[in-house]
Amino acid sequence: MNILAIGAHPDDIEIGCFATLAKHKMDGDNIFGVCVTQGEIGGDVEVRKKEAIEAAKVIGMELIFGDFPDGDVKENADLVSFLDKVVKDKKIDVLYTHSENDRHQDHRAVARAGLSVSRNVQEVYCFEACSLISAFTPQVFIDVTETFGYKISALRKYRSQVERTYVDGLEGIGRFRASQARLSGRLCEAFEAYKILRNENSPKYLETSDLKNQVVELKKIISRINDLEINKINENVSSIKTNDFLQEITLPNNNIKNITPSVEQKMNKENIDFSEIMEIKNEILKYKEEMEKLKKEMKMHRDSLLLKKEISLYKEALENASKKRSIEEKIKDDLTSNQRW
Repeated sequence: MNILAIGAHPDDIEIGCFATLAKHKMDGDNIFGVCVTQGEIGGDVEVRKKEAIEAAKVIGMELIFGDFPDGDVKENADLVSFLDKVVKDKKIDVLYTHSENDRHQDHRAVARAGLSVSRNVQEVYCFEACSLISAFTPQVFIDVTETFGYKISALRKYRSQVERTYVDGLEGIGRFRASQARLSGRLCEAFEAYKILRNENSPKYLETSDLKNQVVELKKIISRINDLEINKINENVSSIKTNDFLQEITLPNNNIKNITPSVEQKMNKENIDFSEIMEIKNEILKYKEEMEKLKKEMKMHRDSLLLKKEISLYKEALENASKKRSIEEKIKDDLTSNQRW
């Protein structure tokens, strides 16, 4: 998915939602950030821009600067058009921005403009800042314990703002938000949920279905390997002939359709390992194009991530089975050799 965070000034994004953005990055999402102003009231513009760029590098966030007046940002057509272009150009799926419940006038203006350009965005969340008022009422709490260090690391890039960013107090806010979510000893970032779209026909649901199918097929392969006792097919499972293996395991499952030339070339190789088998399987099932869509639109449902993890575990199990079989055969050979002596 494509994620956009909008802040009025350099360091607003880092204070409000940077640890959550780091989680998105770990999930494979594309991260974009917009600084509506260049923070001239808070110091030298070039220094602040450089600090913001260095902070963005912590998670590989692509940063875009506006040129609106610090301290006098207006929710007008120019600001809305600027943000709308970013949303459309980057094909944004999830948007994070300021809360309207904020004392700072720039934050409020950016919040309203951000909500105005969220018509085609699937999810919109409003983050908190140090200038919030008590009316901020979060409904979404993200456990960022594992990524909170990225937030602190990014904020420490703002050396010119040490006295203004309240870095030391952010952990306390994180613990408070975690306590609200009944997560003792954890850290959370909290958000007001402005918009969350759920659609059973969306690619996210299709993705989950495809991932489940992959898990089923991998289970079949592993089950087939156990049933056929691979050690009887060949002395060393790591050097099983491709055609024999596919005929014994893959073909009975009726999964081979529309074999491409590239797949045929791989099948004609003398030997093949399990990673290549899985690569062939993916090509045969034409997952490549679908996975590109899934990669962009994933993460609405965390169960899809668990399925990906399950797939990787099955692949690892296949590789480990191969290694284990080779070791067992070697031990057997050594024992046979010792008995002869």
